[in-house]
Amino acid sequence: MRILVIRTSAMGDVALTIPVIAAMREQHPDVGITLLTRKEFSNFFQTSGNLNLFIADFSRRHRGIPGLIRMCRDIIKTGEYDHVIDLHDVIRTRVLRFFFRMAGIPVSVIDKGRQEKRALIKGVSRQRLRHTTGRYYDTFAR
Repeated sequence: MRILVIRTSAMGDVALTIPVIAAMREQHPDVGITLLTRKEFSNFFQTSGNLNLFIADFSRRHRGIPGLIRMCRDIIKTGEYDHVIDLHDVIRTRVLRFFFRMAGIPVSVIDKGRQEKRALIKGVSRQRLRHTTGRYYDTFAR
């Protein structure tokens, strides 16, 4: 089984993927994982054994809608993926998810808790928010 994990920006959030991917590797050593991220964040994953990186070039090759189509094709060329996990959930990754679904690849998406965050800010709720790594684990579990 091969999984593509998408997390392309917010340096701290990209760094928070490290323990989640490590736990996945420990529990399922036979699963191949490729992480789609930016070149600036690739150093975070140098010690992660058996983790492939796909480096996005949003300023040139993968810029705009045509670039996202090109990126999807480039990713699929690296091998067949059984599942895509989107840990970012922004417009760019929503477009990518659409392309992967059109290619017949199932996709799981993080629940960022946007409604809970709005309720907390408005003072409607005082409920403690789930940490980002917990949300990452939940997405992998789905």
